[in-house]
Amino acid sequence: MKALDTAYKRIVTRELPRPIRSNKEYELYLGRIEKLMEKAHRSAAESQYLELLAILVERYEEEHYPIRTPEPRVALRELMSANAVSQAEISRLLGSSGVTSEILSGKRELSKNQIRKLSQRFGVSPELFL
Repeated sequence: MKALDTAYKRIVTRELPRPIRSNKEYELYLGRIEKLMEKAHRSAAESQYLELLAILVERYEEEHYPIRTPEPRVALRELMSANAVSQAEISRLLGSSGVTSEILSGKRELSKNQIRKLSQRFGVSPELFL
């Protein structure tokens, strides 16, 4: 463990990682990550350093590039497309083609029961449809 600590300390001292404050730094860290990911045989110290860089990049991305949750009907359409599920199949699941059409067009919101059925069908969290 001591050798790992020494090797890691050497990398961190040379690179001096710190919180990312600009897009330029963000790009620099992405480059470092890419370089380490491409390396065929990373040392344990390099793997630890890679993990640290990933944490710093993730934090920057969360602050500057947040992922917005899609509207439930958009999420449903995307899941249908990605899983090659037809509107007719969703209609059978939900019990009515008219209701399904209204949900997909945004004229009707999903009920708790419909959310449960859809989340089970697609294997996703019910929160996606809230």
